[in-house]
Amino acid sequence: MDILSVGKRIGLTFMEMNDLRIRDLFDLVKSYAGGREDEPRNANQSDIEAFYGR
Repeated sequence: MDILSVGKRIGLTFMEMNDLRIRDLFDLVKSYAGGREDEPRNANQSDIEAFYGR
C-alpha cells in the first residue's frame, strides 16, 4: 500500500503504476524527489593529488 500511495503522490495513475516494475517506480520517485546528488562521494587518487597540488 505504501508503494501505491507514493506513486499517487507524484501524480501517477493506477494504470501507469501497473505498467511499471517496482524498481522503475522507486527510480522515478527518487528522480522526482531530487535523487542523491548531494551525498558525499569517496575521493579517488586524482582528487587527492589535486588537493595536495601534485
